[in-house]
Amino acid sequence: MVPGTVRTADAEAGFDALLNAQRQRLYGVAYSILRDHAEAEDALQDALLKAWRSWDSLRDEGARTTWLVRICVNHCINRRKGLRLRGFTTAPRSDDAAVADPRFEGRLVDLDRSYRKLSPRQRAAVFLHYHHGYSIDECADLMSCGSGSVRTHLARAMASMRKEMAHA
Repeated sequence: MVPGTVRTADAEAGFDALLNAQRQRLYGVAYSILRDHAEAEDALQDALLKAWRSWDSLRDEGARTTWLVRICVNHCINRRKGLRLRGFTTAPRSDDAAVADPRFEGRLVDLDRSYRKLSPRQRAAVFLHYHHGYSIDECADLMSCGSGSVRTHLARAMASMRKEMAHA
């Protein structure tokens, strides 16, 4: 709990219940954007702290899951931009890490490499739309942008990944 903040037991129980139900999804979103386990964990903790601080301000209980995912997506995109501006990269610089893992053989290595080259917004759009099955409009809401922007991110991501996979 944030120091100086008084929460009811119901508010705390509601937040904990939502967090328990969504933690894996939120971590998946964070990792898909940041491509680093430690950064994803840190970003998720920061996003959850931000959500907890404004938990009482959300009036529509039915929108809490979407609201929490939106906070996570936007925080991770902003964190990724900040890391780049400071000269840090979160994705491995070589393909050795993927090759050393027996789960990544052949085309999976190429797919992972092409995915890592996408922008954070493109990664978010691909992950939310194709992995979680959100509609274009839902992705737009989660990413705090328009439907046209999501379509553009998806189209550019797919074109980039096709091009990268063709060269592999």
